[in-house]
Amino acid sequence: MSDTIAIGALRELTEHGIRVPDDVRLMGFDGIPFSDCANPPISTVAIDVPAMARTVIDRMVTLIESNLRHERPDDITHDHIQFQVMPRTSTLAA
Repeated sequence: MSDTIAIGALRELTEHGIRVPDDVRLMGFDGIPFSDCANPPISTVAIDVPAMARTVIDRMVTLIESNLRHERPDDITHDHIQFQVMPRTSTLAA
């Protein structure tokens, strides 16, 4: 939802005479295609959603299996998911 919120913020900023990127720089976090269609196009961070989903499912299966065996699951606190920063006009230096 971050890119969607950034698109809404861009609209509000524009309506109030605040120029992106001249007065403020704007960035989202989702990598949705619509962020590239905004005027100006919004910079974003695109994450590997299928990899994130696999990681979550694998973790859930491990927890369920540990529970069925009455074992304590490993303490997994975080994982690393690939991402790509996609700089666009909304964050260009003035």
